Amino acid sequence: MSKPGYKDQSMWIRLVFMALYWGLINLAVCVFGFLLVIVTIIKLASRYEPYTLGGWLTSLSTFIQQSFRFLAFQTEEKPFPFQAWPNGDDNGH
Repeated sequence: MSKPGYKDQSMWIRLVFMALYWGLINLAVCVFGFLLVIVTIIKLASRYEPYTLGGWLTSLSTFIQQSFRFLAFQTEEKPFPFQAWPNGDDNGH
């Protein structure tokens, strides 16, 4: 006779992935904050518009959003590296 909680192996595997993505979200938020500071400094110090860094910020924010959707049980699709890295072309140019 098996215990009821141990029957659904997919939930246990999902919990492992949720722990992994929780760590990745923390790392991604730190990188996002660092890039945000760099972009702000560049915009304040020059007239240069950092489109590349803006694209990275867009990609990273999309990854963070996808990860939170997975953690909140809104989707079963795992974000990067199980899907392609989000595209950062949504920066309006």
